[in-house]
Amino acid sequence: MIDDHRTIFFSTHITTDLDRIADYIAFIQDGKMVFNQSIHDVAENYALVKGGIDLLDRDTEKAFVHIHRASTGFEALTDNVKAVEDIFGNTVVVEQASLEDIMYYMKGGVYRV
Repeated sequence: MIDDHRTIFFSTHITTDLDRIADYIAFIQDGKMVFNQSIHDVAENYALVKGGIDLLDRDTEKAFVHIHRASTGFEALTDNVKAVEDIFGNTVVVEQASLEDIMYYMKGGVYRV
């Protein structure tokens, strides 16, 4: 916006709209603020992590917001990319999470495994 003393509140589930026009993202779920960050911080802080099931244990799972397990491996959302890199090194694949990925993994409640 040209006038940075104004705010437009835009509520949508169409994440491609947010990617194009938002400066900040406030993620509210069940009436509670999950996060309120700049779109750039969201892109930096959240990532999808893919790896083998054998890499998961009670301690390593703490690095994730949510984990999806399959017979071929796991895919998880993290909000701490640095911790994942420190724990797993290059044994996992780390990809930037889209807003759609973040919403998908956080649906039904934010929780730590």
